[in-house]
Amino acid sequence: MIKRKVIPFLVPILSVGISSLLFFTTLDAKLSDLFQRVLPSTQIRDDVIMVGIDDYTIENIASFPLPRNIYADCISVMEELGADSIVFDLTFSDKAPASVDDNFQPFWPDDALESSLQKSKITYLSYILDNKTDVDEETKKILRETASVKNLEVAGDTVTQEYTGVTPTLPDFLQYAAGAGSVSTDPDNDNFYRRVNALAKYNGEYYGHLSIPAVLKKLGNPKVIVENRKITLENARIGGATKNLVIPRGNDGKFILKYPKMQFNDYNYISLYDIYRIAQLRMYMQEDGEEAYIDEYTKLYNELKSKLSSAICIIGTCASSTSDYGVNQYEAQYPLPGVHYTVANQILNGDFVGEAPRWVSVLYALVFALFVVFVSNLIKSTFGKIGAGFLTICVSSAILLLIYRGTKIYVGEAVPLISALITYITTVVIGFLTASKDKKFITNAFSQCLSKDVVNQIVANPDSFKLGGENREMTAIFTDIQKFSSFSELLTASELVALLNYYLTEMSDIIMEEGGTIDKYEGDAIIALVGAPLKMEDHARRAVKAALKMKQSEKLMNAKIKEIASQPKPPEMDENLYSAFKIMVENGKKIFTRIGINSGEMIAGYMGSENKKNYTMMGNNVNLASRLEGVNKQYSTFGILVSEATYRQLGEEILCRRLDKVQVVNVNTPLTLYEPLVLKKDSNEKLLKYLAVWEEAMKNFDHEDYAASLEKFKSLSFENPHDKVAAYYVKLLELFFVKGQFPKEEDDFGVVYNHALKCFRLLSK
Repeated sequence: MIKRKVIPFLVPILSVGISSLLFFTTLDAKLSDLFQRVLPSTQIRDDVIMVGIDDYTIENIASFPLPRNIYADCISVMEELGADSIVFDLTFSDKAPASVDDNFQPFWPDDALESSLQKSKITYLSYILDNKTDVDEETKKILRETASVKNLEVAGDTVTQEYTGVTPTLPDFLQYAAGAGSVSTDPDNDNFYRRVNALAKYNGEYYGHLSIPAVLKKLGNPKVIVENRKITLENARIGGATKNLVIPRGNDGKFILKYPKMQFNDYNYISLYDIYRIAQLRMYMQEDGEEAYIDEYTKLYNELKSKLSSAICIIGTCASSTSDYGVNQYEAQYPLPGVHYTVANQILNGDFVGEAPRWVSVLYALVFALFVVFVSNLIKSTFGKIGAGFLTICVSSAILLLIYRGTKIYVGEAVPLISALITYITTVVIGFLTASKDKKFITNAFSQCLSKDVVNQIVANPDSFKLGGENREMTAIFTDIQKFSSFSELLTASELVALLNYYLTEMSDIIMEEGGTIDKYEGDAIIALVGAPLKMEDHARRAVKAALKMKQSEKLMNAKIKEIASQPKPPEMDENLYSAFKIMVENGKKIFTRIGINSGEMIAGYMGSENKKNYTMMGNNVNLASRLEGVNKQYSTFGILVSEATYRQLGEEILCRRLDKVQVVNVNTPLTLYEPLVLKKDSNEKLLKYLAVWEEAMKNFDHEDYAASLEKFKSLSFENPHDKVAAYYVKLLELFFVKGQFPKEEDDFGVVYNHALKCFRLLSK
C-alpha cells in the first residue's frame, strides 16, 4: 500500500529528469519562437538601412562578386548623402585580380576601394572568427587596433565564446576602416538563426558582432561592461538622453535575436544599384551633359539623401544567385545580412529578450509535475482526470507565456511541458492498469483528434499501430479558405483561433459524417481522406457529397455570422468568437471554401517514428488533390473541383459540369477538370437545361468553333451573372481565341494554351 502511494510522486521526479535531456535538443528553441510571436514586433527604425546586393543590382551592374571599384563609388556616394555608418557584410579576404577599363587600360579595383576607405571615416568592414585560421602578428595588430572593443570593463565574464583563429579582411583595407565586426553566426541544430555572439574573444581581446561597432559609435561610444548575464552600455546616448542600456545574454552568453514580424523585403531597404546609379549618372552627365540626366539624378539623389541621412547602412547580399541564406521563424529563405540589421534595430530600440537560468525551468517543471499528480489523484472520474490534467498543463504553459509577455524573460517551456505530459500520461496509465474501463477511456480520449474508425481499429487490434502503410484506392480532400490572410490581418490571435475552431468543427464533422478521416489541419486548411482505414467502394461519392454539404454549410454559416453580429452577444457564446463575427461583418468578409478532390491509388497508414506517428496519406494522387484546390481560384468556381478519376466514379447521382483539360503545376499529364454543382435529386429543369447548353459550349470550344462557344457562354453568363466560370470563359475567348490567338506566359492570364495538346497549362497553384 505504501508503494502504491509513493510511486505516483516518484513519477514527477523521473519525468523532470528525463525531460531535462531536452536541453540538448532544439525543442525549447522552437517553443521560444512561438512565445516570441506574442511580443510586439521589433520597430523598423529609419536610421538603420539594409542596402541589398540583390538581383536588381546584379542585373544592372555585374555578376556577383561585384568589382570592388563599385563599392568604392558607393562609399563616396553614401558618405556624401550623410550616412552615419557604412557596414560591409562582405569579407574582402583575398586580393581582386586586375581588370580593364573602357579604354582597355589595366586597373586594380582594390586600389580604388583602398583609396575610398582611406578617405572615408565611417566605413566598417568584417572578419570571420574561427578556430583554424592563423594570421601574422602584423595582421593581428591591425585587427586589434581597428576592431577590438575599446572602453571595456569585464566583470566576472566566463561565458563569452573564445576563438583561436580569424579570417580578416585584407590588412590593406582593414587599416583604413573606421572599425570592423565579426560575421561569425552559426545556426542552431535545426538550421534556424536565433542568436549571435554580440561579443566574442580572440587573442586576449573582445570583438563585436558586425553591426556592434557602428551601433556603439551612434550611441556615443559608451563604456561596455561585460558580465555573464548581461552587457551594459554605460551612459549610452539615446534620443538626446544619456542612460545605461542593458543587453541580456542567453545561458550560452549569446545575444538572442528578436526579428521584426515581417518578411526581409519589408525591412527598411535600398538596392545597392540605386546608390551606384548616382555615381553612374554623374559620369554620364560629365560625358553627355547634364540635360539628359538631371531630372533622374536630382530625384534619386534627394530620395536617397532623405533615407540615408544619419543612418547605419548595412551592405549585404540577398540576390537569389548567392548562398547567404538561412531560416528564421518568419521566413524559410531568409537573407542572413538581415541578422546584422536585426541586431542594430534591437539595440537602438532597446528591445531585447532574455532567458532564465535552466534550473528555474527545472524547478518550475517539478512543481507543476507534482501538481499534476495531486490533481489526478484528487479527481476520481475518468473524464474529470482528462479535463483536469490537460487544463493543468495548459495553465502551466499559460503562466510561462504571461511571464514572457510581461518580462521578456523566457523560462524554458520544453521541460515543464514535456515533464507534465509524461507525468500526466503515466499517472493516467497507472490508473488504467487498476481500472476496468480502460478501452472505453482510450476511445473517448483519442477520438478528439483521430477518426473514430482509426481509434476503434487501434483498440481492436493494437498491433496495427505501427509504422508503415498500404496502397489503396481512395479519395483525398483538400480545403482552404479563400483570402484567409485578410482575416488574419483584422483579427487578434484569440479571435482568429475562435473563428477557426468554429469553422473547422463544422466542416470536419461533415467530412466524418461521410466516413472521412481527418488527416491534419494546416492553419485554415483541412486535409482528409475517404476510403481508409476502412475500405469503401463509394469513397469518391462520399467525398464529393461531403464537399457539397460543406458548401451548403458555408452559406448557412455566413448567414448565421451576419445574424449574430447584428444582435447582442448570446450569453453562452465565446467573447472572442462573437468579436470575430462582428469584425467580419463590419469589413464585409465572408467565408468561401475552395475544395480539391482526387481519387486514385494512394498510401495510407501510420507515418513518423516509433515514438511519434500519425495516420496519414501519401502519393502523387494526394498532391493532385492539393493542386486542384488551388485551381478553383483560376476558374473562379463555386468552390469545388474534382479530377476526371473522381468524376468517373460519381455515376448520375451528382451533377457536374466539364471544364478544361489542363496541366497543373508539377503534373505533366493533361487531365480534365469537373465542377460538382448539386445532387441530382436537388436539381431542377432550369439547371439541367443550363448544363446542357454548357456542354454544347464546351464541345464548340473543343472543335475550335470559338465564335459559337463565345455566344453560348455569353448567354449563360447573362442568364446567371453569379456564374464567374462562364464570365471567365467569355473573357478568355474574347481576349484570345476568337482573335486567333492563344494565351501565353507573358500575357499574365494565369494559363498558357498548348494548341498541339489542346490543353491549358496552369502557371500557379
